[in-house]
Amino acid sequence: MGTFHDDKGALHGITVYAQAGDTVYVGRCDTLDDQRLVLHDADLHVEGQDGRTVDQYLQRSARFGIWKKHDTLIVPVAGLGPVRPLGELVRGGGAAAAPEATTTATAAAPAPAAASAAAAVAAASDAVSLTPGAAQEVRRLLVAEQRDGQGLRLGVAGGGCSGLVYKVEFDTRRDGDLVVPQDGFDVYLDRKSAIYLRGITVDHQAGLGGRGFQFRNPNATNTCGCGESFAV
Repeated sequence: MGTFHDDKGALHGITVYAQAGDTVYVGRCDTLDDQRLVLHDADLHVEGQDGRTVDQYLQRSARFGIWKKHDTLIVPVAGLGPVRPLGELVRGGGAAAAPEATTTATAAAPAPAAASAAAAVAAASDAVSLTPGAAQEVRRLLVAEQRDGQGLRLGVAGGGCSGLVYKVEFDTRRDGDLVVPQDGFDVYLDRKSAIYLRGITVDHQAGLGGRGFQFRNPNATNTCGCGESFAV
């Protein structure tokens, strides 16, 4: 499951994958710097092993998890392709080829604070979607609570029965936010939360039998029955 630590990178605690040559490494990211990638509860797969390609192995791992063969793997970043969250493959349908000149440290580096608003919007274009019911409820609450000029902030915090919980609040835009325009308001995600929430769909169920805001998160490997806690 993912965790937040100020002294760790944005991928810390997330199950990730990275490829070097014909070998792919999968595990829970602990450390990523310009020298090494440290994975816990990890596995590796060589092209053609057990009759499966790397892409077939990754697709299966993204859906069903990996069979841990190593408590810890330390992988040099030299020759290693980009490090990406394994959950992305559930949406993307396949492993992306690693650019020849891309280093792991570059791929994991946060976007510069001076990035333009237009770039932030473009980067978030596929980050989150709201159903018509959820968007209508947000617009209603913004009016009812007199939140003029504010939008909906989605985030993630440690806690809950599965390790992570969703945070939903009204807020104004902050530096570095990813911005997803909606009809009548914007959705804001800080870049660390966006790693856990990219591709999420937010719904709202009203009425006596409804459960309020609900989340369909393609990055979650486990979701509590309450629908408000998850793991990656």
